[in-house]
Amino acid sequence: MSEWNSFLAEVKQAESELGNPKEIWYRGHSQKDWLLTPSLMRESDWERKEKDLFIEFKKTASRLFEKRTSDWETLFDMQHYWIPTRLLDWTTVMGVAIAFILHNDYSTPEDSALFILNPTDLNRLSGRDEVINVPEDKGFDYQKVYWDNNPVRIDKPLAIRPGMITDRLQAQKGMFTVHGTLASGFESVAANCVKKVILPSAAKAEARTFLKWANLDEYTIYPDIVGMAYHIKRKILL
Repeated sequence: MSEWNSFLAEVKQAESELGNPKEIWYRGHSQKDWLLTPSLMRESDWERKEKDLFIEFKKTASRLFEKRTSDWETLFDMQHYWIPTRLLDWTTVMGVAIAFILHNDYSTPEDSALFILNPTDLNRLSGRDEVINVPEDKGFDYQKVYWDNNPVRIDKPLAIRPGMITDRLQAQKGMFTVHGTLASGFESVAANCVKKVILPSAAKAEARTFLKWANLDEYTIYPDIVGMAYHIKRKILL
C-alpha cells in the first residue's frame, strides 16, 4: 500500500473512532508538531490585545469593506486578513484541508498533520447540542460572550458555523472554532473530539496529484486576486 493510501486508511479509521458523525471538520497543518492554538492566544496579555486589535480593525477597515451586520462578521474579516483572533479555521472538505497543507509547503521534506473534528461532540462539552450558527444566533453575541462573560464565562472551544459572507468562505466550505479562556486548546480539554493523522512527506507527491484531479488549486479555494497570483506563480515557476 502506498504512503498516500495508508494515510487515507488512517483518516477513515480516525473518523470511525470519532463515531462517524454526520458532520466532520478538517484542518491541515504543514508542520506536524503545531498545536491547535489560535494565533491570538500565542500572545502575552492576549485578552487585552484582542480588544485593541478588534477596535482598531473595525475603525480602519470601515472604509474598505461593506458594512458588516455583526461583530462576528468583522471577526471573520480579521481572520481572513491574518489579524490574530481566537478563531481557528476548519473546513468540511478534506481536500481543502490537504490543500492548506501543500499550498504552504513547496519543498519542505517534513511530515505534516491533518486534524479531524467532531464539532457536535465538541460543543456538548460546553452543554450545547449542536453547532452554533452565527450571527443568526442572537443570544451568542461575540463581545457579550467573550468580553463580558455574559451570560456565562466560556472556557472550552466551541464550533461555530459562519454565514457565507465572502467568496473565500464559500469556496473553502469554511467553519471555525472559537476558543474560550483556556489557551491550552484541544489537546487538554477536548482530546476525545479530535483526531490527528500524520501526512508523511513521502505521501505528498500523490497528495498533489489528488489536488490536481480535484481542481483544488490556489485560485479555486482563494477566489480573489491573492489566490490568482499564487496560482500563476506556482503554475509558471514551480
